[in-house]
Amino acid sequence: MLECKSQFEDLLICERLREVPWQWVEEDEIPQPYRQLLCHDRDMTSTLGAFHGGEVTLKVFQSKRSGSQYLREVLLSVGDKPVEYGVILMYLDHFPPDLQERILGEREPLGSILNTGGLPYKSSPQGNLEFSTSDFIADIFPSAGSGSLFGRYNALLDSDGRFLARILEILPCENQ
Repeated sequence: MLECKSQFEDLLICERLREVPWQWVEEDEIPQPYRQLLCHDRDMTSTLGAFHGGEVTLKVFQSKRSGSQYLREVLLSVGDKPVEYGVILMYLDHFPPDLQERILGEREPLGSILNTGGLPYKSSPQGNLEFSTSDFIADIFPSAGSGSLFGRYNALLDSDGRFLARILEILPCENQ
């Protein structure tokens, strides 16, 4: 496993996450169905699409580009149902130009782009997280209620082991 947990906190720069308490958790501390959705080395887009039975769509809340680094805050949905909130830092210079164009078009989830774009990649989860739902912004997951949300910190690597992206992925409550 890569040791990039120390780089995780720079993904918490989005206003929605600045004051939200979180902690690292072990895989066996994560209840189902979160565990089956988070604890694997596949991409989340296809995993969530299969679990929720539909095509995953993208809504970009905000994005920022600095040189070859591109950060975006997103919501993935299947139909009208939100299935993941994410913050993704992508290293555009590690993508071919056609995929860079699709990424910057902000119309498709990164997983869909990678899975159809022909760029070999590896998903390398770095750790699992627990967030307090009472502190999570209700406009993301409206029926979060009290309790916990779970997520993971993931790295996507190209065939040379270079970072394509570092991703914070948070799932809604299981009853949504």
